[in-house]
Amino acid sequence: MIKPLTSLRFFFALFVFFSHLPFLGLHTPFLKYLQGKVLSEGYLGVSFFFILSGFILSYSYKLRILSKEVNKKSFIIARIARIYPLHLFTLALAIPLAIPELFRNFFIWGGKFFFNAFLLQSFIPIQSVFFSFNAPAWSISDEMFFYLLFPLLVPLLFNYRKAVVMAISLVCLIPILVFIVDKAYYHSLFYINPFFRVADFLVGILLYEVYEKGWFKVNKRATCLELGSVIIFSCFLYLHFNISQVFRYSSYYWLPMSILIYVFAFQKGVISRILSNRIFVLLGEISFGFYLFHYLVMEYISVYFPWIKASLNDYVLILFVFIFTLVVSYLSFFYIEKPCNRFIKASLNNHNLLPLRLSMPIFSSLKNRKHKKV
Repeated sequence: MIKPLTSLRFFFALFVFFSHLPFLGLHTPFLKYLQGKVLSEGYLGVSFFFILSGFILSYSYKLRILSKEVNKKSFIIARIARIYPLHLFTLALAIPLAIPELFRNFFIWGGKFFFNAFLLQSFIPIQSVFFSFNAPAWSISDEMFFYLLFPLLVPLLFNYRKAVVMAISLVCLIPILVFIVDKAYYHSLFYINPFFRVADFLVGILLYEVYEKGWFKVNKRATCLELGSVIIFSCFLYLHFNISQVFRYSSYYWLPMSILIYVFAFQKGVISRILSNRIFVLLGEISFGFYLFHYLVMEYISVYFPWIKASLNDYVLILFVFIFTLVVSYLSFFYIEKPCNRFIKASLNNHNLLPLRLSMPIFSSLKNRKHKKV
């Protein structure tokens, strides 16, 4: 684990959280101003996750895959165990919110549920599909596609120079395609579609190659470089109004995010030491849950508990949603994600393909914790 990068995941999950605040129907003028100027750019957090995913998977699995210490099956099982339990849990929580559509058209509802259940929704360039049920899960659909590609990409990229050239060419192709693709498809393709967003993932893999070779080592003046990387990212964020949104969807933030990830991967400066604090690392570990839960919390409040919105001012409402989501994410990490992760790995690696009783590890974990207290 690279602790500073784990901690940074939470801060970029916050970006996504802030970008969804308008769903709460905010009225405070300052918050509306802040939303228009900065917070609406929160979708950049997804780009960070995709680049970081390519980097961390290469860091953790590159040598193990090349040496055949880890095979494709084991890798995919580990990735499924990581994301599927919480995805299915949040998908189930989203069903009550989609009940009206269920009664309007069962077949369309069923189709959307199918795509979501198998993480295929991002392949369908229709907003009512890729944002159906738990909207942020579209990025998990992309991540699953990247995971399936990764064991195939590693032997190619790290054994054949031509493959590296092709990967770089594909990355460079994305900004060029902006001038070719019809504007009506900008959002569904450049922001959502995994065949386009795989470029972010490739940026992360190629970034790790630079890191591994040590072309630009961060040893001396590490704190200055860490601070500088934060300033560079902040400058790109500040200047985003001068850039077309389609580039911000795709390639605009690649450079500052790559610099940020690369510099903090060395864990040498004062900021890295702060981010390595166990509290920040824990927040980074529960950030996956925070990312998947926060939108559902906002929707449930809007649909089933509108009196909460009506009775709280904007600042208190935001704080309430934030704390509630944080608590739910913490509980899900220890009682859903970790137990189910272990259970799925053990079951599938032992060729036990019987239906996975996902409730069992949860109750087992609760029982074990109760015994520990006694």
